[in-house]
Amino acid sequence: MTRWGIATLIVIALVAGSVSAGPQWDLGEDAWLKMSFLGQVHGSYTDTDMDPYDVYLRRARIILAGQITDGVKFFVETDNDNAGKRGSTVSMDIQDAFIDLQILDSDHWVEVGLILLPFSFENRSSAASLLGLDYNAETVKFVNSFVWRDYGAELHGAFFDQKVSYCVGAFDGYDAAGAAKNPEADVRLTGHVAVNLLGKAETGWFFSQNRQGADPYVSVGAGYDWQDKATLVSLPVPDGEAAVTAETDSEAWVIDLQSGFGVGDSDVTINAAWYDWDNSAFNGTTAFVESGVRIDKTMLTAKLSVQDPEDGERTEDYTAGLHYFMRGHNARTGIEYRWGDSDSMVLAGVQFLL
Repeated sequence: MTRWGIATLIVIALVAGSVSAGPQWDLGEDAWLKMSFLGQVHGSYTDTDMDPYDVYLRRARIILAGQITDGVKFFVETDNDNAGKRGSTVSMDIQDAFIDLQILDSDHWVEVGLILLPFSFENRSSAASLLGLDYNAETVKFVNSFVWRDYGAELHGAFFDQKVSYCVGAFDGYDAAGAAKNPEADVRLTGHVAVNLLGKAETGWFFSQNRQGADPYVSVGAGYDWQDKATLVSLPVPDGEAAVTAETDSEAWVIDLQSGFGVGDSDVTINAAWYDWDNSAFNGTTAFVESGVRIDKTMLTAKLSVQDPEDGERTEDYTAGLHYFMRGHNARTGIEYRWGDSDSMVLAGVQFLL
């Protein structure tokens, strides 16, 4: 990804402030197709001995959503994530591909395909409406997933006038090239339940971390992820002896919160989660709490992030940010500063959604 190419994308982002979201085509009775494009350009300075500067395309997504007939919807999304980061090459992946079937004209649906795991508010959030410049990815420690996604089927919907929402599914456990997934792993079971103390729960494919001007809401959730015999880990053996592997289970659970309150053109948003992980990649707890205060088009954010492995050092980091929304989430820019136990970093970003 050349610097000129990234500069061009930034110009497009500035122009996007006056452009509406992607077009929608009617394809017949109860059938339609909508196309969108999400672009996010990031630039960072990290206080390390390596090359501290980096500019890259964090996300470039072509998004197709549609309806084949009443009660039969689909979604397909590509991505070129982190193109140019630390010299990495550009590669396009199919990141989401699923069909969603309504059950008997109700508030309940069956979704089948390559799906975001229904585990937490954070990993289920849309990259187009994050509170900060990026996810709180340092706190999410999945194994056997493809950017938090997996092949499978889930049931999702809501009860009690959307005061309670749920999503629960059975998945294969993503088998990435070179990964340690056990071929004999059992079915993965993942689910999340949210109770709205105020407002209505979100029931769509992707949640919004920063609803901007929405009615007040307080949503408390809990999630669970389990796969028996999920991965193979190598055991230490004396020199000269054949390698030995052991099956390791994967278990995780979370308690999380999303809330927001608006007053005129201003609002306050608070998101938080506490995770417990026990898998081959991480054994311990992680947590974050982040907040945003927006006045008109300007927003200040603050975040505390904690990683506390059972065998290892606790990591505690802080992030403060300043953001400007030219046209809501369709065109935004921002800058954040992180400090604490990790390397200090300045991160700048521009987003456009067409």
